[in-house]
Amino acid sequence: MSTALTVDVRMYHVGELGDCFLLRFTEGRKQSNVLIDCGSFRNGEKSQKRLKTVVADIKETLAGKKLDLIVGTHQHNDHLSGFVHCEAQFEGLVDQVWLSWLDNPKDKLARQIASGQQQLVGQLTTIRNKLTALDIKLADPALEDMLGFYAADVNGAPGLPAMGIEVLKRIGDKEPAYLSPGQVLGLPGMTEDQVKVYVLGPPRNREQLFDKDPGKGESYDKHLALANISAAQILSALDNMGPDPQERNKHEEQFPFNKIFTRKREEANKDILALYNNTESKWRQIDTQWLNQAGRLALYLDSYTNNSSLVLAFELVKSGKVLLFAADAQTGNWLSWEQIKWKGAPEGFNTYRLLENTVLYKVGHHGSHNATLVKALEAMQHEELVAMIPVDEKDPNITKVNGWKMPAPKLFRRLVEKTQHRVLRMDMGFAAGCRPGNGTGAWEKLPFMPEVKEGVYVEYRVKG
Repeated sequence: MSTALTVDVRMYHVGELGDCFLLRFTEGRKQSNVLIDCGSFRNGEKSQKRLKTVVADIKETLAGKKLDLIVGTHQHNDHLSGFVHCEAQFEGLVDQVWLSWLDNPKDKLARQIASGQQQLVGQLTTIRNKLTALDIKLADPALEDMLGFYAADVNGAPGLPAMGIEVLKRIGDKEPAYLSPGQVLGLPGMTEDQVKVYVLGPPRNREQLFDKDPGKGESYDKHLALANISAAQILSALDNMGPDPQERNKHEEQFPFNKIFTRKREEANKDILALYNNTESKWRQIDTQWLNQAGRLALYLDSYTNNSSLVLAFELVKSGKVLLFAADAQTGNWLSWEQIKWKGAPEGFNTYRLLENTVLYKVGHHGSHNATLVKALEAMQHEELVAMIPVDEKDPNITKVNGWKMPAPKLFRRLVEKTQHRVLRMDMGFAAGCRPGNGTGAWEKLPFMPEVKEGVYVEYRVKG
């Protein structure tokens, strides 16, 4: 058997938007099997069946061995739902779990943030339910879209992502480890002169964690509290739009679009109201425009959760090559890497050394426009750079009218340029223009060619 270190990186096709990566590190008799996330956006029978098929393939690939490590990056459905739906399959399969410091029940700051986050998810879910009961459809679909990541039930109880974290906390043979930026760790199953793991995010800096572009002096407490207050005010106003007088809030009655004023308007001028309510003139109506603030709150919540992603860089020590797994980290998370004070790293070491030596980049958030920082991508200069995008062009969130732009066109073009046409996709294996034999010779320059098992996974081997 060859003694050269290799890493087989398998990106599973989950049939929709989702993340599931199996990494197998091998050098001689030393081996480490690592699973990073396991989830898909939806939770119907088809989605659950698909995830169970994926986990069955993982177990078959392990051939009786355990997962040395599972990494749960952040509380979004498309990253963690598989640990709920497939909990029985994971039983007895896991040695240890790594989670973010934000999931640590003993961390006071983490507990405060989790409480505020759960409250906001609950309030936004209640807003969604009241809108449905009142037969109000918002022009901006952001509220419904973003709640899909949390899979909260109709009562606003914690959804599958929170349940997934609880499963991960109890599923390993060892106690879970909660990681913070600046840690440098050994990889279970390997020695530290073979593989080192650098923790880049999520930041503990309050501004960077909660803001896409934070202003001076802003803090996590203030932002989450204000978001919850705004959601509570929307709920209060919605009560006054319902038919039951007992549910009305007297403090809200002075606002112009409550039912009581609509009735007076009907009595005053039926002809004008008939014209206003004409189906063909619906686009002119402004009665519910204020409710789009709920969508903005949902986007805020989504941005925070993505920024809370656990980001890891795996360094193959002898070659210095790096595999970067950025989960769904958005701008604040990426910016925080520049200020990390590494524990035990050599003098002069900084994050850009990791980026410069990156040979595999797991593209953040399915290739969305704000989940790959320009400065960081431009720093990735290694001649063997390969990008892997967990995206599915047939996902309903992408195919719908004005659907999500994943991957974002300009980012995709730059990834193709930076990798010399070595971009892999979850749904189709080789991305457009990136198949071997395309005239660039890019794949032929590398030690190994990717393997595509159509509809199951795409796998690429990195030589250490």
